[in-house]
Amino acid sequence: MQVWEGSARVLLREQNYRLTFTVEPVGHRLSGTLDNRSSGDRFSVTGTLLPVEVGAELTAQISAGESPKLSASILGLGVSGLSLKADALLSGRVTGRRFTGTLRVGGLSSPITLRQTAP
Repeated sequence: MQVWEGSARVLLREQNYRLTFTVEPVGHRLSGTLDNRSSGDRFSVTGTLLPVEVGAELTAQISAGESPKLSASILGLGVSGLSLKADALLSGRVTGRRFTGTLRVGGLSSPITLRQTAP
């Protein structure tokens, strides 16, 4: 199991994250969780950690899963089943014990930096 911690500035606010995952060595598939330590939210993570000449490329889908849904109507117009939390994409490069990449949420990209914690 790998644990990475760091931060990203999302919508003008600094957010602290902890990414925890395991990697299947044959297919390089990863699965785990991303905790937003600033808000207390937890998301599931699936993707790949592919070795490259220097380090590895990480690409992962972040899913809100079974987050609360909004159902509302005003004057006969409304929404039903709208997730209150957005899915996201995490991508970037691992070099040594440092991950530098992008967290893309709802069409907005934010730079993110994570450091691997001691095993």
